[in-house]
Amino acid sequence: MPSRRKEQALDLKEELARKDEDFANTTEAFKLDAAQSYLVGFEATIEQASRLHPEIDYSELGPGKTVIDGQLRDE
Repeated sequence: MPSRRKEQALDLKEELARKDEDFANTTEAFKLDAAQSYLVGFEATIEQASRLHPEIDYSELGPGKTVIDGQLRDE
């Protein structure tokens, strides 16, 4: 009987490893989707603003920038 329990334990360990890998892959896919959605939203916002205020130069804006003490800076 002990060998049957060892087999079950090994089977469970392998199943857990597969599920861990699936979870990691799914999590990575969600991260990539979130980043892509963020970039698309940023681009859409710049496009909308440029239509409302075409006289403003938006070329220095970027999704990785932030305002610190009134200055646009890289994060």
